[in-house]
Amino acid sequence: MLLEKIAAAAAEFMDGAVNYVAAEDALRPDLAGMRIYDEPLFGAAAADDPAFAELRRAEVLHPEAMLPHDWLPGARSVISFFLPFTETVRSTNRAERALPSDEWLHARIEGQMAIAALGEYLKGFLEREGAAAVFPTTDARFKMLAPYASNWSERHAAYICGLGTFGLSKGLITERGIAGRFGSLITDAEIPATPRKYESPYEYCTMCGACQRLCPAEAIDAAKGVALGKDHDICGAFVKASTRPPHGPHARVRYGCGKCQVGVPCEKGIPRPR
Repeated sequence: MLLEKIAAAAAEFMDGAVNYVAAEDALRPDLAGMRIYDEPLFGAAAADDPAFAELRRAEVLHPEAMLPHDWLPGARSVISFFLPFTETVRSTNRAERALPSDEWLHARIEGQMAIAALGEYLKGFLEREGAAAVFPTTDARFKMLAPYASNWSERHAAYICGLGTFGLSKGLITERGIAGRFGSLITDAEIPATPRKYESPYEYCTMCGACQRLCPAEAIDAAKGVALGKDHDICGAFVKASTRPPHGPHARVRYGCGKCQVGVPCEKGIPRPR
């Protein structure tokens, strides 16, 4: 199957330098060579799956969200991948209770660069297989439509592609947990859809409240319900305050938090129902 070939190619690519912190960029000497992600998890959905049209509902994403056929006329499939953070990234952020660990900051910034590189690589892989493909993250048409709403959502694409459901912290809980990052491609290749093992967008969240207790910004309130329980403005202000000065030859600015993704029952898997 093509999806299996794509997953194998992605795993091989992520064994390369892109998935490791370069010595010149390391915030500390001992972080040189740190691996950022474990092996990726893949899912797929039909480009005409009715769930994509739901993204244009204001309460879901945004009325101007782009659908698969907007990105690629003739699109047949959407491929989503989840890259789980390594134990090193997760455990150090778990141990540092107030501020993001240096390891987590690398995972947030260099990790996003790795996702961009992987997406471009897989786009080329599909094109070599004779298919057209678009990677929205690096596409010139990708843009923010409103605060916290862009014209394509990786988490919503992952939900539709069968990878998991949303949690109180607004992350997506997959079989490999919530601590990691997503990417997706749209292609005219015909790829069988991954069965969705859930019926509702919040099915895997047990509302245990662990993410609320661990949030240093107090941006999560379970009393407001799973759909409305996170205040993005409060969260965003805390993340902005965590910004480090430019570092290294590339003068990269690093920021992050991720406390709601570690030390919680959904950190590295689907939590057991309460």
